[in-house]
Amino acid sequence: MIKKIVFLGGPSTGKTTLCETLANELNTITVPEYGREYWITHQIDRRLTPEQLLHIAKMQNQMEDKATLKANQYLLCDTSAFTTWHFALHYHEQALPELEKLAKECWKRYSLVVLCGDDIPYDDTWERSGDANRQDFQEFIREHLAKHNINHIVVAGDIEQRKQAILKSLRLSAAEVS
Repeated sequence: MIKKIVFLGGPSTGKTTLCETLANELNTITVPEYGREYWITHQIDRRLTPEQLLHIAKMQNQMEDKATLKANQYLLCDTSAFTTWHFALHYHEQALPELEKLAKECWKRYSLVVLCGDDIPYDDTWERSGDANRQDFQEFIREHLAKHNINHIVVAGDIEQRKQAILKSLRLSAAEVS
């Protein structure tokens, strides 16, 4: 059975780098953030419609499901429907009901939820919305995970420290099962 690990965090918290690093370490694959590439080619005035955000969440789930067939023990997911739902709230102050449902149900998809800390320097690229948004997004995610009692780990420090924290968590999970 493939264990899915999802990486959450505000913009520029190292999710993609950590996914790729762990994929090499664990000899498995990642599911990239579909929304990032979609946004780059479809955004108008740095926004997407509610319907486009729903499309992103559905595609992210489909990509995960398809990648599960190719993964080796773990599948590393660089975001989730929760993140897309959060963007809908941020930009439109609401989400379509179907996106809301996908976000609420997404936690069942993952064996491990990883919140990447914002203790690394912000990489201010054109497609990102600024360090202030990173801090707001981090706080929203932290509060949501706590409010809904969503089991997760927080990783901080450099990439090696983050990788080791996740590997330790995976070893502990494996030990609990056996």
